[in-house]
Amino acid sequence: MCGIAAIIGVPSAGGFAALGAQLIAALKHRGPDAQAVVQLPCGNGRELLLVHCRLSILDLSPAGHQPMRDPETGNVIIFNGEIYNFAEIKAELQKHSPEYAFRSTSDTEVLLRGYATWGMKLLPKLDGMFTFILFDRGRRKLVVARDHVGIKPLYYARQAGGGWAFASEVRALIKVDLTQRRIDPAAMASFLRFGAVSESTTVCQGVRSFPAGSWAELSVDVGQELAPVTYWRPESFLNRQTDPADHAAFLEATLRDQLVADVPVGLFLSAGIDSSALATLAAHLAPGRIKAFTICSGHGTDDEAEVAAATARDLGLTHVIEVLTDAKTKAWVFDAIGAMDQPSSDGTNSYLVSRASRECGMIVVLAGTGADELHGGYPHFLSLPRWRNPWLAIAGRVAGAGLLDLAGRDTDAERLRLLLAAAPSLREMLAEKRRYFTPSWIAHHAPGWLEVAGEPGESPNGEPADARDAISLGELSGYLLNTLLRDSDWATMTNSQESRVPYLGRRYIEYVLGLPWAAKGRKGQGPNKPLIAATIPPSRQGVTARPKTGFELDFPALLLGPHREAFLAATRCLNGVGFALDGARMLVDLRVSQSRKDARRLWSLLALGAYLERHRLAR
Repeated sequence: MCGIAAIIGVPSAGGFAALGAQLIAALKHRGPDAQAVVQLPCGNGRELLLVHCRLSILDLSPAGHQPMRDPETGNVIIFNGEIYNFAEIKAELQKHSPEYAFRSTSDTEVLLRGYATWGMKLLPKLDGMFTFILFDRGRRKLVVARDHVGIKPLYYARQAGGGWAFASEVRALIKVDLTQRRIDPAAMASFLRFGAVSESTTVCQGVRSFPAGSWAELSVDVGQELAPVTYWRPESFLNRQTDPADHAAFLEATLRDQLVADVPVGLFLSAGIDSSALATLAAHLAPGRIKAFTICSGHGTDDEAEVAAATARDLGLTHVIEVLTDAKTKAWVFDAIGAMDQPSSDGTNSYLVSRASRECGMIVVLAGTGADELHGGYPHFLSLPRWRNPWLAIAGRVAGAGLLDLAGRDTDAERLRLLLAAAPSLREMLAEKRRYFTPSWIAHHAPGWLEVAGEPGESPNGEPADARDAISLGELSGYLLNTLLRDSDWATMTNSQESRVPYLGRRYIEYVLGLPWAAKGRKGQGPNKPLIAATIPPSRQGVTARPKTGFELDFPALLLGPHREAFLAATRCLNGVGFALDGARMLVDLRVSQSRKDARRLWSLLALGAYLERHRLAR
């Protein structure tokens, strides 16, 4: 797990050396163990700069350092992520070319040699999380690729003279002045709608996110457009009628691969189904090796820690519970806001649990991210399909309009009307379910951005026949990609920690997508996500009946207490770029309502304003 950056183009009089040092400084938190820069001449006055900051996970020796060069081809690679089935691919390569002697035990060398052997046909073989940039010396091409669902990020920006710049973080490109400091209008529209910036835009105009499941080539000789090619589409694996009896074996095989590391491996353990199942399998696959970690507030507002402790005890896992004091929470939350790679309404919790576990020595952690999206864990997997009936949808829209008339501009009534008006499109209904700010709120409080606050387009390939498939695909490309995975990346990598997500392993995803919902969906009063629940031992089946909970910050208390001045400063910043916010009035209203939902929305404004001010982004 690392930080990578690359620049291709004509350097200024001072060359790329200074830029390399600046990029290392901007990305070093992602890779504190080793840093290196390679500068390669490309002809016609053009040069290629490759930057790598390493967090050592596999092969801790210098043999695993990057940028890594293939001694036979001269190809050079920088790579961020993990290839979980690298041993399997390495064995295949050794059969193909028995004369080649691997110089390391790293997955990076397997990538480098795999490309030399198969070219881009290597990508469908990979099961992992990754972005990589590879200089193909013989073909004079720069090859860029990203994993199937976008677990690892990569951003790019066009440079003067037809060059390009790439980096693992948007803020690295901003800090090194490889892009203009201007707000992207489309990014602001998606943030107001979803509390996060939707790909492929970023908060910074001119910077784009390289798409998940894609690769691209750039000639190092002449300027050209970046034209990503898709190599993986989740919809192509739907309805393959895979045998659900294989589920436990698939999940166990996935987790076995993801337990491979030359550093300590931990597990984020909550009181829920997903992490309990991972803990069960991890205790079986690596007895005595895995340390479970749980965070709690210490205020007794939930029993996550108590339930998680019982699970760890039954499974024989070493368990650490971190009780965050009010003083530590206050300080760390400030740090979390400052660590965001893009503004987000979420991610603060992830930062806190990552930092606390990293201080306990956990360099690699397992998380249950993705299980809800694949197995229908959210309540709207049950509620939204009911509105796909066009006659019911029409009746709902009429009723919703009446409710809105009765309530005037009541926010809840407006949200209901918007949801019903989106029927029967699952894509649009899901977008309304994930909505943060309503059109009337935007018109009143963000009038300068009203004209760009558009609606989601229809899916170019239509919607799957099964409504739950449509919701699952929408969540994978929406909330999971733009919020959960992005926030997990910056929150953990800021703390020099690698987060692995077994439920998002490529082969596991393909298997689950192929299952009929009759096999993986909730049945009557049975447990949510029954296939995952079935892997939990009988003694811990109580967790399958618990409502979905988690470590939750007291956002009203934070906004009305230690973060009050930060919120007011954020609203002043936002008012300078097209908003019309009365921050003090908003806090008075929050003090009266004590609404956690309203507080989360105000928190998103704090995150947005603080980000724009910190990075000096203007309209």
